Amino acid sequence: MKDVARRAGVSKATVSMVLNKKPGITPETQQAVLLAAEELAYHLPERRPLRSPAQRTLAIIYHLRDVERTESYSIIPGFLRGARAFAQEAHVHLTILAGFPKAGLGQIGPHFLDSEGLQPAGLLLMGPALCRDSESVVQALKQGTPVVVLCRNWPDMPVSTVGHDHYKQACLALDHLIGLGHRAIAFVAGDTDGQYDWCQWRLDCYREKMNKLNGEVDESLIIIADDPIEATKALMKRRPGVTAILADHDARAIEVMQGLQEAGLRIPQDVSVIGQDDARQPPEGLPRLTTVRFSHSEVGYLAAELLLRQIESNEVVHGNIWVRNYLVERESCCEARPA
Repeated sequence: MKDVARRAGVSKATVSMVLNKKPGITPETQQAVLLAAEELAYHLPERRPLRSPAQRTLAIIYHLRDVERTESYSIIPGFLRGARAFAQEAHVHLTILAGFPKAGLGQIGPHFLDSEGLQPAGLLLMGPALCRDSESVVQALKQGTPVVVLCRNWPDMPVSTVGHDHYKQACLALDHLIGLGHRAIAFVAGDTDGQYDWCQWRLDCYREKMNKLNGEVDESLIIIADDPIEATKALMKRRPGVTAILADHDARAIEVMQGLQEAGLRIPQDVSVIGQDDARQPPEGLPRLTTVRFSHSEVGYLAAELLLRQIESNEVVHGNIWVRNYLVERESCCEARPA
């Protein structure tokens, strides 16, 4: 399958999705994969299923902050597509559960783990509200259930992780802005973002790059606000010399652009905006967002594959896998305007 992916110029997860006849792949990509498979005489192997129904079940618990804001978490469907592609190839079952931190909403996952006869062979944990002390993490470790966490990096915990390097992702975004001549660059995040380690890693990169670029870090250009739209308007009124804004993720970048638009500023002629993750695109009336993406489906595929390997082999304890980040240039960035 890796040979087919290399010849077709796609990921292994994409090959699996095409050969398993999953939706969501363009006809051109399907044709390239099928041609490569034919040239290499490759067919999906017959995979021997695990021995018992319990061993054939992997559970995905999707940790959400709240019900109302799920529209901003569009990175998750890519994770699920990749995990489903692997599950079908490996003949295992997936059970997908949503967990919320609010009282009365967040107990489904832990109850599932506690239910006799329903315990999954392993857990895939993902979502914006996932943290070290999430109940599903604590309970799985207590029970010795194999765990793979998506898009976190917890080297001091006995769990596997699959995702991308958030620090290097921010570095790619900032290098792009700096290469366009920007020096007065702001960082914008939401107050809910600031409680997660991935936001801190991106902010660490911002501070290091700005210190190297300007000889100091202007803390007044770091905005972590409950309302990023209004905070962006206030920032530009207070600091009109800002020529670019790095948003903590794409949903924040869209809010930044909305704030700039309401302030009467042009994007990117007056202020360039760059996001991270390639999870959302702005609504009509705003330019297409330049961002730094990674393969969402590849993360899901690799996470499920690593989890099954941990279940099947006593030799595999846990591991850490990072996929590649890469810049996607669209319309929201241009060269810096004159000071």
